[in-house]
Amino acid sequence: MERLWADILERFGQDVVLRGTETAACKAMVQPLRDRGAEQETASPLGLGRRDRLRYLGPAGHPLDLDTVVEWKGKEYRVESAHLMGEDICPHWRAVLYPREEVPE
Repeated sequence: MERLWADILERFGQDVVLRGTETAACKAMVQPLRDRGAEQETASPLGLGRRDRLRYLGPAGHPLDLDTVVEWKGKEYRVESAHLMGEDICPHWRAVLYPREEVPE
């Protein structure tokens, strides 16, 4: 199953760059996450803001944590949550991403 997952990512995955303690390029599946009943715009002290979130499915060999920045299609995203799934059968990282709003260093 692990080899099957690697083949799926190679065939259908998109190029991403993960920047955390190390920088790594890999293939992952990234797609908009549609929350039922949730508004795309939310109020904050600074006014209305977008609440775009993305689903990330990537290889087990490239771990994610809350400090990881994911670059996809020229934009940067922060990790809201990340979990290693299917450890014994088909290991992969599943995460929820949101747009990075702070100024890059």
